[in-house]
Amino acid sequence: MIKMSQYERIEAGNKHLKGSNLIQIIIYTLFGLGPLTGNVILVLFGVLSIDFSVSPTDLLVAIPAFMFPFAIMQLFSGAISDVKGRFPVILFGLTIFGLGMLLATLSLSLYMFILANICGGIGFGFVNPVLIALLTDLTPGPKIPKRMGFLGAVANIGVGFGPLLAGLMVMINWRYLYILFIIITILGFIIIFSLKKKPLKVAEGAGIRIFLSHLSIEIRRPVVILMIISAFLASHTYLASVIWTSRAFTHVVPESLAGIILAGVGLMGAFSGILIGFLIHKKGVGLASLLGIISLFIGMIILVLNGDINPSFLLFIIIGLIFMGIAGGILIPSVMFYSQTLSKERRGALAGLSTAGQFIGIALVPTTYEPFFNSGGISLVYFVILMVSIVVLISFFILYLLAKPR
Repeated sequence: MIKMSQYERIEAGNKHLKGSNLIQIIIYTLFGLGPLTGNVILVLFGVLSIDFSVSPTDLLVAIPAFMFPFAIMQLFSGAISDVKGRFPVILFGLTIFGLGMLLATLSLSLYMFILANICGGIGFGFVNPVLIALLTDLTPGPKIPKRMGFLGAVANIGVGFGPLLAGLMVMINWRYLYILFIIITILGFIIIFSLKKKPLKVAEGAGIRIFLSHLSIEIRRPVVILMIISAFLASHTYLASVIWTSRAFTHVVPESLAGIILAGVGLMGAFSGILIGFLIHKKGVGLASLLGIISLFIGMIILVLNGDINPSFLLFIIIGLIFMGIAGGILIPSVMFYSQTLSKERRGALAGLSTAGQFIGIALVPTTYEPFFNSGGISLVYFVILMVSIVVLISFFILYLLAKPR
């Protein structure tokens, strides 16, 4: 009797779920929920500063309050799902996330709102990378680039649609946003729980030794370290420009208009994410990354030349942000592709490490760039992001060389 390898057993055990449209729909829906939740704050600075009696800049702390726990949990949650299974980890995360959204709905002060974001970040940290690994488990190898492109597109839709939705909801009551998130979370929980009747086995055995082994094996590989750094830098440039432009829009550009602009950025990122999945499949990840970096430089140069936020030159700011959206829509799926192809047996661990790097990059955006904003305004922030973009170019180039098949 021929013994199958662990990976072959996993593939055989997943056959009954392959082609399931329902599970793919819920994966994409939940994957968009994280960035949707994390980015509604971008157009809530004005109304929340009034409700909580704080300055708009004080509210920037809500971003790392969500993103740091979100990122840190992903360092472990993907590897845990390699050992314990995808569905149990997702269900646990959705429960914690839902409690965070409930607390946000009831928030009466900035401190309560921060606590809600911490809780939401912890919860979704157990969901985000596991969704990536789960989708890859159900995807034939040649289709992985396309699926990663779709995931990147969904994330960018969340990034853009979050501010648009918030800009519309703020005219009624911002708390309805979080009620909507609670409803989506409950529906997602019910569907995932129903699918749990057909458990997705990921690894034999379950214990701290296997979990730590998966992490230690991957974190010691230079290519994995470069993957984490590249994910960090991609978000620390692309989303840094979006976050700080949103801050500069406060009390200058109406929330509804700011939401529409940021939605356009997200849609461009989504469109480029879908196309880049096909490009990676046909031409390889190297060309895709190069196009993303070119878009990054074009967008930042336009924003630097434009200078401070001026309603008279809003069109140039929009064009610059659109190129930044394209850059994010290309670079983030490229890193996700690496995370799902560097190791078949430890996809969860790699997904967690890459997304942790990405969201630590987002979490540090307020801290890193605030001194420049305070001393030189948004124009100096744009210039610093342009300088960081040079490091992005170097990082992605070395990553491509290290990950290239020998």
